[in-house]
Amino acid sequence: MSIQTIINRAGFITIDKRKLASQTISRSGRLLTAEVTSARPYRFIVGVNEGYSYTENRSVLEELDRLDITEEENINIGSTNTGLSYITAYRGGANVTQIGQITVTSASSGNIVLDTTSVVGTPSNAFVKGDFIQLDTSYRYPYQVTADVAWNATSITVPIHRNFIPQDSYTVAGKGILVGSDVTWNVKMTAKPTYTILPYDRFTLDSELELVEVIT
Repeated sequence: MSIQTIINRAGFITIDKRKLASQTISRSGRLLTAEVTSARPYRFIVGVNEGYSYTENRSVLEELDRLDITEEENINIGSTNTGLSYITAYRGGANVTQIGQITVTSASSGNIVLDTTSVVGTPSNAFVKGDFIQLDTSYRYPYQVTADVAWNATSITVPIHRNFIPQDSYTVAGKGILVGSDVTWNVKMTAKPTYTILPYDRFTLDSELELVEVIT
């Protein structure tokens, strides 16, 4: 849990999920843009404040060294440290019970289709643009909603920020969903910081922690 521990203490978190694209200017002066088809993995840069005790965190630092840039860890933003939950908070109108009554009908391209026939009550809306959504805990990839989605008592189509990523041996239909701070990412470090021990019994990371979502 070393990466998660660092995230829980983050001084800042930079989130990058931009499209891969290039721009050129033609001889006639036209600006041309080409998008590269990709899974658009999330990238994170995490900065940590100084002042934490080395003695209390020696095991965390050792775990960072063990993970290095080769091992994967599952992380969240706002679940294990609720002080960060505002970053991923669900802004739609369904309550926890109603979210648990929603199941997935299908998912493909840029949409997830949800079955809402078992939901008791009528939420004010389903999702707000920017909300985080993920299929159940055995599915690897979270998404963000790209438009406000009104509530419908039968079926809801949720537009997502990247094409749905199939997962081997995973059946989409009938699964539940996770929203808000319940979503998780599977990441590896792409840049692992060294650390410096300061008197007395403090440490500092010598650079930010850089992470990228692992797409299998």
